Amino acid sequence: MGSASVESTSENTVRRSLVLGGGGVIGSAWMAGLAAELRHRGIDLGVADSVVGTSAGAIIGAALLTGLDLFSFADNPYPPGSPKPPQVVVKPELVAASFSALFDRTSDREVAARKVGRLAMAEAPAQPAHIAPMQWLLGGNDWPDHRLRIVAVNADTGHRQVWDSGVPLATAVTASRSIPGLFPPVAVADRYYIDGGFWSPTNADLAADSDIVLVVEPLANRFPPEQVQAELASTMTSAVVRFCPDAATIDVFNAFATKPDLAVSWPEAFRAGVRQADDLAQRLIDAGW
Repeated sequence: MGSASVESTSENTVRRSLVLGGGGVIGSAWMAGLAAELRHRGIDLGVADSVVGTSAGAIIGAALLTGLDLFSFADNPYPPGSPKPPQVVVKPELVAASFSALFDRTSDREVAARKVGRLAMAEAPAQPAHIAPMQWLLGGNDWPDHRLRIVAVNADTGHRQVWDSGVPLATAVTASRSIPGLFPPVAVADRYYIDGGFWSPTNADLAADSDIVLVVEPLANRFPPEQVQAELASTMTSAVVRFCPDAATIDVFNAFATKPDLAVSWPEAFRAGVRQADDLAQRLIDAGW
């Protein structure tokens, strides 16, 4: 799969939708670099009329709409002065079960999500200290507006949960990226929530009807392209731009998976996003963004 594809265009593009998929810590860095450089070039993804964020995409989507300077994260996900989350105790068996469910698209996604969700419910839920860094990052807990939709999964039922308000913003974003075994589940009104990627890596079917939709897929090489195509088929969209990491960026992702050195991999992934912005900028211009 190439780094991007454009499907049909509209001469009078007015309504724009943005879908930001899951991608883990390094996927966040890549999307941050991509969005930061696009904004620098005068293409602000934050002007989209609808933003759907899943996991890493929830972080970047919220950051875009709250006006965060994404270049401040070029070298480190924790800028000076920000509170760092408590030390994570990684649980390998739970992590393995999580990723098995995440990447297994042969079974019913609700069943798979419920299976790993119930394992997560045996763990202690996130505490305020786990959510505080996200609250600091986003400048508070207020939703920027109703354009933003954050996706998580109910750990008990396996059902998809979509928030556009009603819970603190930092809580929703933290829940959306909570992979059991790496991050504790997030409790909201006595219900536990885990990563929205357990339902879909992009949840592109939530994109609002629009003239053009941009789908950024950090994990596109791990899922069949037909899945996102099927999700987009349920939307009323005139043009679609799908964008994913190129081969060099995937190498950065793979290097982090085998040797998780955040100090090295984060800035490399951010720079990869900056580099790929040149390609995406032209695709968006051609599509009428």
